[in-house]
Amino acid sequence: MAPRRSLPPWILLALLFLSTACAAPLKSQGVSDTAAHHYATGMKLLESGELARAQEEFERARGLAPGYAPAWEGLGLVALGRRDLESAETLLRESKSRDRKWVGAYLGLAKVLAAKGDLAAARREAEAALKIAPKNPRVHLTLGQVHLQAFEFQRAEASFARALELDPASADARREWDRSVKIRQAAPGTLVGKRMALADPITRGELAALLATELGVETHLRKARPELFDASFRPPGSPAQAPATPEAPVDLGSHWARNAVELVLRLGLMDVYPDRTFRPDEPVTRSSLAMTLEQVLAVAGRDPALKTRHVGQLSPFPDVRSDHFAFNAAVVVTTRGLMEAERPSGAFRLSSPVAGPEALLAVRKLAELF
Repeated sequence: MAPRRSLPPWILLALLFLSTACAAPLKSQGVSDTAAHHYATGMKLLESGELARAQEEFERARGLAPGYAPAWEGLGLVALGRRDLESAETLLRESKSRDRKWVGAYLGLAKVLAAKGDLAAARREAEAALKIAPKNPRVHLTLGQVHLQAFEFQRAEASFARALELDPASADARREWDRSVKIRQAAPGTLVGKRMALADPITRGELAALLATELGVETHLRKARPELFDASFRPPGSPAQAPATPEAPVDLGSHWARNAVELVLRLGLMDVYPDRTFRPDEPVTRSSLAMTLEQVLAVAGRDPALKTRHVGQLSPFPDVRSDHFAFNAAVVVTTRGLMEAERPSGAFRLSSPVAGPEALLAVRKLAELF
């Protein structure tokens, strides 16, 4: 028997629209069985990541009121959550056609178009929503996120600040504003740096790229440590041999960060794992970032003793013992202002992942020490 073929998404959506148009509205089963109630419930489920249950609520809302724009918006957001961008765009445009003043449809479309890479169209949708509801904090939040993706960092910060002003309790607005402030402070000057600013968390390959491009570590070390680049060069009075070229990792292949990784390995700024893998897509933790920054300082300053300088001291961090392998690095980077402990607890959070802005800011501060 021949295998059954699934219908393309656009055909399924067309059939869905046709069936919705032809079907009579469902009969309410009680006082709370309303389209508005199911939409509100669906949005809460959507926020918690329960896409299947959220879809059930939005479908019930649409069944009770087929022309109800928020129900179509909700279904579009579910599709967006599943990364079905074509279906999401179709559903959200349907939501907008049902009610031209429904802000949620414009904001949903802005997110979908941004995910597709059409930032100009995404900005138009967000700005259209702004004209409809200039005091809606969600509008400013979404517009800021579009600006952020377009590397328009100052505009993004202003939009997030406005969202926070309109809704001081918004955790999303607070988080995005904090992130945009860190990006501004880090002032990424390269395209790689700007892209890394949006990474959350940053990976080992991305950290290598930051060191190679944003920090320009090769340029700095050519001045401070020329022997790393010329085996015939010896600092006055130094019989030391130039370091041997490390064995290439077995897992780089055609990875986009291959050249940057090979550079930082050659300079001894990062290490491979015992199995000779580099794991370029592995998230960077605060402990690994601290140890990398410590290594850069030790290599640039010809100061290998830096890596054990604080061993045996009392720990200033309530969550890091003084015998932890990353303790010395944590002390080095905090005393030099490259990283900060959590406030007000003073915890270092060794295992916490590092977002792009934090890594960028640390690298920017590191550059100031050279």
